[in-house]
Amino acid sequence: MSEKTGCVFCDFDSRHIIAESEFAFAAHFDCAIKPGHIVVALKEHVVTLSAMTQEQAADIMSLAARVARAAEPVAGCEKFYLASIADAVPHYHIHLLPRMKGEAPLGPHIMGDSGWKGDAGAAVGEDEIARFVSSCREALSE
Repeated sequence: MSEKTGCVFCDFDSRHIIAESEFAFAAHFDCAIKPGHIVVALKEHVVTLSAMTQEQAADIMSLAARVARAAEPVAGCEKFYLASIADAVPHYHIHLLPRMKGEAPLGPHIMGDSGWKGDAGAAVGEDEIARFVSSCREALSE
């Protein structure tokens, strides 16, 4: 993380790092949307979840869980939401967003009252679900 690359996570300010593991680091996010907003990012510049090795995937999630357990009482939150979007910064990272006591649940803001798009359970029919599950199972067995 010493060479300047133009990637916010490759060039992350080490003063904000909370913990590190073999493949990842966790830090209070420089662009936090609220106090206690933590990011957990891979040390290597990997763009997507599917581009990670199994070791990187296990490591980043393990670090996220470990940091969340330690940070909940520090932040005074009920729990951390976990989100990974990486549209603005194409370097795989996880946001840990604290849900404070008394705050409205985040789920309805993301999913709406009836699902992500349209009615929950009605947006994708049973035939499409069956095809998708079968195709994924086949791909995993190769």
